[in-house]
Amino acid sequence: MVTLGLIGRGAWARIIGATLDSLPEVRWVPLNGPGASVDGVIIANRSKDHVSSALPFVEAGMPCFIEKPLATCLEDFLRLKAAAGAAAGHVFAGHLHRFNPAAEAFCAALPEIGPIQSATALCANGKPRDDTSVIWDWLPHPLSLAARIFAAPAERATARSLEGGARPLRVAAQLSYEGRPFDLEASWLSPDPAFRITAAGTRGRLIFDDKATQKVTLIRDGKSVALSYDPELPLTRELRAFVELIRGVRDNPSPVEEAEEVLRSLDAIERSAAADGAPVAINWPD
Repeated sequence: MVTLGLIGRGAWARIIGATLDSLPEVRWVPLNGPGASVDGVIIANRSKDHVSSALPFVEAGMPCFIEKPLATCLEDFLRLKAAAGAAAGHVFAGHLHRFNPAAEAFCAALPEIGPIQSATALCANGKPRDDTSVIWDWLPHPLSLAARIFAAPAERATARSLEGGARPLRVAAQLSYEGRPFDLEASWLSPDPAFRITAAGTRGRLIFDDKATQKVTLIRDGKSVALSYDPELPLTRELRAFVELIRGVRDNPSPVEEAEEVLRSLDAIERSAAADGAPVAINWPD
């Protein structure tokens, strides 16, 4: 039996708890902080509290699942990464769509459209938050798949706050990957939920639409082909992977090191939006 501690009381934390109830040989207990005897911890509270809630567990070497965003600023993320490295513990980055079977089918089909030339992403709902901006809330989803799409790190970001000013409620951004653009729009002001990525290659286009009944479509030679994928819910697959990591039957499939590109891209987008669209280079330490 694996016992997990769950920090968080909001709607998503409740969904996580219900999903854990469906996994065999898993039990969970609500936590407010360190002290309980558990095998791992899931951080699913307010975004701005993720790092401060996680650090005591990470520093103790406890396997720790942290919902997106891992942090709400790059400085906090780097503190988290350093703590994980010092303790040699596992930090599991909660990037849901890395475990979405439809997103996996989308990524697996990318070679079918030839070398990638560009991509777009639309992320929207009508649920503003008061603990972060739409940049840190919505854009981790498409950015967690960007490495699979472009097979290269982002080099530069430009962004503008379309509504909300310094803490955007709606934002438009572009990342450059070896000169190839990834155009992103994220909004908390839409009555119609959306999460859609379109990749354009030299031989066609590929669409991942998480809100559609048919989520993955290949368009090539003037024809649209619906691609198949496993119907399992992404959260079930993601939490099972964390449990298997704790049991020692698999390596960490979503380590903090792989999340760094996402966090550096978010930071550059935020800084560009604050500078009214001025380009911001994404610099990696030597």
